[in-house]
Amino acid sequence: MKRIIQRFFKKTGIKKPARDLIHPGPNIAQVEVTTRCNLKCRMCPRTHFSGEKHLDFPWEVFQRFSVFFPRMDLVYLQGWGEPLMHPRFFDMVALVRQNDCQAGFTTNGSFLNETAIGEILRLSVKYVTISLAGADPHTHDTIRAGSHFDALLGSVSNLVEAKRREGRETPQIHLSYLITRDSVAGLPDMVRKAHEIGVDRLIAPNLDSPATKEEDDHRIFGFEEPSRDFQKALDDAQIVANKLKFRLSVWPLKLSSDILICELNPLRQFFVNVHGDVTPCTYSSVMGRNDYCRYFSGAEVPSSPLIFGSLEQDEMEVIWNREEYRRFRRYYQNRLQQHNQVSLNRTSIHSIFGLNDYLRDIDKALSENPPPEFCRKCYKAYGA
Repeated sequence: MKRIIQRFFKKTGIKKPARDLIHPGPNIAQVEVTTRCNLKCRMCPRTHFSGEKHLDFPWEVFQRFSVFFPRMDLVYLQGWGEPLMHPRFFDMVALVRQNDCQAGFTTNGSFLNETAIGEILRLSVKYVTISLAGADPHTHDTIRAGSHFDALLGSVSNLVEAKRREGRETPQIHLSYLITRDSVAGLPDMVRKAHEIGVDRLIAPNLDSPATKEEDDHRIFGFEEPSRDFQKALDDAQIVANKLKFRLSVWPLKLSSDILICELNPLRQFFVNVHGDVTPCTYSSVMGRNDYCRYFSGAEVPSSPLIFGSLEQDEMEVIWNREEYRRFRRYYQNRLQQHNQVSLNRTSIHSIFGLNDYLRDIDKALSENPPPEFCRKCYKAYGA
């Protein structure tokens, strides 16, 4: 019985959250440096909505914001655009590094040329993530219109080789492989290619914020049991990764209401859009639109921006401690506290009956302390 219970907790990932996670301060800032992009990716809001597509984050605002960087572990420069299109992108990276903070960004790889690679190495960027959407030219190029699979992998290889040539530990080079109905079967092959190229990790995120009904239909996860074929593709990819001793990160295909806190953890992270507005995450401010709609379980969900302040007007410290922002975060703090309370009241579980009682009490505690209303129709809140 003890082994059965141990296997259950290992499989589900249920654990007692540390007490210091309940009232922490932020340690990661994500900054949308531009809304410009040279691609028209099938799943991106930029492709389907007008929005504000040609804006750059003001350098003066970024300079003022930099006084907050020493408190951060990481400033991640990416939003609803291609970061390398900002004319002062590497000046931004340099300012982050000057404030004793790590820097990272996600790119579509189009501008990952020799000059950019040289700057990445010179400035000791911590993370560089390159986006993919297929394991072959047809799949990738169709989903990410304007991108070219072979050229992209060539650029990634050049970055890997330059890092090796200079004997550097950074950047950590990640490939982000979007999982959809079209791309999931290619994941095992992409693991092999990523290992052969020599990147540090392959991340396989779900299509967690579809902008259209068609894209929502292309997701492979949900609240129901996943397709055996889809699950097998993920399992096969993990088997390949294990044999190669290569790092692969995948997300569950079955969503759960028992997720304590979103992966983007608004207790530790925040997002600054291209205007300098502070929001909990990149999904809470999409292209500055008040009429943006995403899809959730087949239904359209209107999503006006959730903004708690502007760096053009206030210091980040002031915005973070504003009562309405604190009230938003309190929903997640309450979930953590109530989960802790249930767990601490059960120091041991010796039988299947005790396990059932524990799970029942956990479900009750979490149902009585839901996420903020804005998050309740977002796939990320359920583990996507």
